[in-house]
Amino acid sequence: MLDGALATLIDTSLVLFGGLVLVLLYIANETGFQIGRLRGRRRTPHERDLAGIGTITTGMLGLLAFTLGLTINIAQARFETRRNLVAQEANAIETAWLRAKLIVGDEGPAIGALIEDFAKVELAYVSANSFAAEPGLISRQNALQAQIWQAAQTVARRDPTSMTLSLASALVDMFSAAQSERFAFDSRVPADLSWMLMGGSLLAIGAMGYHLGASGARQVVLTSLLLVMWAGGMVLIADLNRPRVGAIRVDPAPLRWTIQGFAQTQGFDQAR
Repeated sequence: MLDGALATLIDTSLVLFGGLVLVLLYIANETGFQIGRLRGRRRTPHERDLAGIGTITTGMLGLLAFTLGLTINIAQARFETRRNLVAQEANAIETAWLRAKLIVGDEGPAIGALIEDFAKVELAYVSANSFAAEPGLISRQNALQAQIWQAAQTVARRDPTSMTLSLASALVDMFSAAQSERFAFDSRVPADLSWMLMGGSLLAIGAMGYHLGASGARQVVLTSLLLVMWAGGMVLIADLNRPRVGAIRVDPAPLRWTIQGFAQTQGFDQAR
């Protein structure tokens, strides 16, 4: 339930998510500061005590920075995978379409037209701005895949030549690329790692506040900058992790270029 609420917040607005993270970090820091200051009032800490607290806090922040970097790397790797698969799918669609144009008879143009519709659905899938649009696009994708394969089977059984077999192979590659792309768009940073990062951030920032409170130095400006930067890192992860929201999106240009190429090639054929 908590995962769903957090995902809904991120999908609604990354600014709100960043604000929430910033508020939570501030509360953790202020709580730690007040506890540290209360401890300092009860018993004046020696330099040795402050050094020990500083060492532990530095270790916690270092481990937290490692976790943040690891999470960003995972999110970025998933983004790059989505980006590469869009280009691979565009190439697979273009290859299948070109081979369909070589099929003699009415089946070739018919399969080519279905492949064009398939490419447009895939472009809409990659470009969708909300997860609510996915079920309808996936349903349309599956329906077109069944129609294309049925038409290819008819041609291959009637005329099992190297050309029809190469078309079937290209269609299999096209369907596989679409499936891989769908899986990549559905892949996320592991939820346990995200919650570990969030919990570790609150603990480490709280420990930093405790250290500042025990030493009696608040450091408002530097602490504020650190909290803003840390919240920005969390927003960056969320943006990379959610392919339908935010400013970091997969560019659907390869699919768009492929669809434009269909029209240009047909225009050239008609001119001849």
